[in-house]
Amino acid sequence: MKYYWGTVIKSFLFWLLFFAFTRGLFLVVYNDLLVGIPLKSIFSVFYHALRLDMATACYLMSISLFIFVIQVCMQHRVTTILLRVLVMIELIFTSLITFAEIGIYGEWRSKLNYKALVYLRHLDEIFKTATSFQIIFFIIGVALVALVFYWAYCRFVIKPSITPQKKAYLKAPICLLLTCSLCFTGMRGGLDSIPITQSSAYFSHVDILNDAAVNTHWNIVLNVIDFGSLKDNNLFHFMDDSTAEETVKQLQAAEQDSTISVLKQKDINIVILLLESWTADVIEFFNGNNEITPHFSSLAKEGIFFSHFYANGHRSQQAICSILSGFPSIPNYDITDNHSKYGRLPSFADRLHEKGYHTSFYFGGNLDYGNIRAFLLHANLDEIVEESNIDRTIPRGKLGIHDQYMFAHHLKSLKKQKEPFFTVLFTLSSHSPYDEPKNVEPLKWDSAEIKYLNAVKYTDYWLGQYFDSVKNQPWYQNTLFILVADHSHPSHIDRSYYEKDYQRIPMLWYGNVLKDEFKGVQYDIIGSHVDVPKTLLSQLGYADSLFTWGKNMFNPYCHQYAYYEIPKGFGWISPSGSYTYSSDRKSFYYFTGEESLKDSLLTTGQAYMQ
Repeated sequence: MKYYWGTVIKSFLFWLLFFAFTRGLFLVVYNDLLVGIPLKSIFSVFYHALRLDMATACYLMSISLFIFVIQVCMQHRVTTILLRVLVMIELIFTSLITFAEIGIYGEWRSKLNYKALVYLRHLDEIFKTATSFQIIFFIIGVALVALVFYWAYCRFVIKPSITPQKKAYLKAPICLLLTCSLCFTGMRGGLDSIPITQSSAYFSHVDILNDAAVNTHWNIVLNVIDFGSLKDNNLFHFMDDSTAEETVKQLQAAEQDSTISVLKQKDINIVILLLESWTADVIEFFNGNNEITPHFSSLAKEGIFFSHFYANGHRSQQAICSILSGFPSIPNYDITDNHSKYGRLPSFADRLHEKGYHTSFYFGGNLDYGNIRAFLLHANLDEIVEESNIDRTIPRGKLGIHDQYMFAHHLKSLKKQKEPFFTVLFTLSSHSPYDEPKNVEPLKWDSAEIKYLNAVKYTDYWLGQYFDSVKNQPWYQNTLFILVADHSHPSHIDRSYYEKDYQRIPMLWYGNVLKDEFKGVQYDIIGSHVDVPKTLLSQLGYADSLFTWGKNMFNPYCHQYAYYEIPKGFGWISPSGSYTYSSDRKSFYYFTGEESLKDSLLTTGQAYMQ
């Protein structure tokens, strides 16, 4: 059996070597983009690429493993031929992808994606725009790399060949079970609860280093799966572009550029507490019950409570993107999965960084989820802290560190930060599986969502303890706290997913930096995540022109509206009426408002969506 296991291991190492070589080739070709970057950072690309490379190697080996097992039972020329043909096909495929990415990176400054593959339908155009050197380099490069590695595979990986075993009918199934189990574990990146994503390779604020670290072949396959189904069937193209642009331009235009100033001063610290899955229905103001979140309600009596605030989407990464980049969530796809797109989005954190702020993001879980880490690196935050960066002795559950310990860790970290600072703490205990410490008196309600409600109650209690400690810090008097949920969640109030009140979430501005006349105020303007950057920058007196999709909620002359996405559709909320619309079915899930305004409201929402 030593030849069997030896062949499996050599095959795995073969692919890792292939990825390392092609990655090195990419870095050599684009060495001019690496000028000024320390050698240590360049070489660290290979280390940070390992996990994704290993996962991709497992995918490429999956069919070979079955052939290896057959060879345990019988040695036949057909199995060897099949193995060689398979590997040659894989090498041609991976070499084509490698050199295609090398070819387009200089022009696009992004990894190979579905959009680039679409251009393959116009080969004549590609040959017209490429230089003779590029065409020759591509053809020779693909052929040479594929042939050299094919020779190496035949010479070193499958020799000596696997010898048939006695009682193979017993050994073969065991070999298959063990290797398939190991291969499947490798495919998902280990035994973590969250499967591996491109974020596992991201480690730098320098784009080319991250692009080099992300496995090219993993990335393109995932991109095609995620975005290839769009093809030419865009469900969200409702009218000609000029009409849509004019409609949105009118929507975003305010009668007057004005701002109600709610802050005593502009040189402040900003702390955003992003609350996992807090629907508005857990807040006393909305449900009339103060048992779930009494500490939040207590804070709301001293701050500005936004009573008509809505989530842009239904996933955490969508909220993070909307809050930090002011970009709306889109149906069906998360912008954080589209690296070539979000690298071009503005960053609220980067805007503050330019003004001398120290910026940070804290999360007690794994930021591989939803490619959040990759997005945060693009957003240019100074410090990104997640579960793996925190002392392993701190208690944690299945998803990560419980909120009570993250509140304490965050507070301890802020004591050391230089002012002014901007920081985000993202909670997690109110996300399933709700395995938080049971150290808060539970609700005894008869509800299918009782575990969720008690998890929110737990976070609320420790939120109160956090603020009790925060108020004793020297920087407290100079800090604005923004408490906002990432998205909604089913609760004890049975709401349809498609109605606007399901999408409503709490947002509260709190702190002594608020003018006294705004403390304890309920603010009724309609808003959403996408409005946060523009609103905050306007309060600070900074330019906000980059954040075109949101509005300044403290401008009394702006149009009131909120947008949210649903699968294959979107929702629209305005004072004149609200609805949720299915672009797939071309019909409303629900509509409220004057029937005479139905068509104009739909057209406005469709233009925004388009």
